[in-house]
Amino acid sequence: MRYLDQLVKQTQKAVDDICRAAEAIPADREDWSAGGEARSALNQMREVATQAAWFLPVIQERKVPAFDRHAINEAKRLRESFATIAQCAEAARASTVELCQAISDFPESKLDEEVVMPFGGGSTMSMADVLGLPYWNMVYHLGQINQIQLALGDREMH
Repeated sequence: MRYLDQLVKQTQKAVDDICRAAEAIPADREDWSAGGEARSALNQMREVATQAAWFLPVIQERKVPAFDRHAINEAKRLRESFATIAQCAEAARASTVELCQAISDFPESKLDEEVVMPFGGGSTMSMADVLGLPYWNMVYHLGQINQIQLALGDREMH
C-alpha cells in the first residue's frame, strides 16, 4: 500500500471517530469546559471543522498561510460561525473529503520537500509529515473529547 493511501485511510477513520465521539456529548454540554483554559468539545470541533482552510494551501501549493493576529482573528470568526457540534461534524466530514483528495493527489516525488510551519516559533517539516497533520490534529482532539466525556460521567466507548 502506498503511504498516501494509508494516510487517507487513517484520516478518514479519524474524522469518523471524532465526529462520533463529539456527537455523543449531550447537547446541553457541548460548550461545557472543565474550567480554566480547558476547551469544550464544541470549541475543539470548531477547529476540526475549519482545519482544511489552513492545511489545503500547504498541501496544494506548499504555501503556509499567515499566522499573524489578523489571520488568527479571521480563523476565530470562521470557527465561531458553527453553533453546534452537529454543524461542525457536517463541515468536518465534508472538508475531510477535500483534504483526503489533496493528500491522495500529492506527488510522491515531493514528499521530502520541506516547509517551515509556524508552530512553536517555527519548525521545519517534510511534506510527508505535513500531510499527516490533519489526521494528527483530529486524533489529538479526539483524546480531549474523550476526556470531557469521562468528566461528564460517560464511560461508554463511542
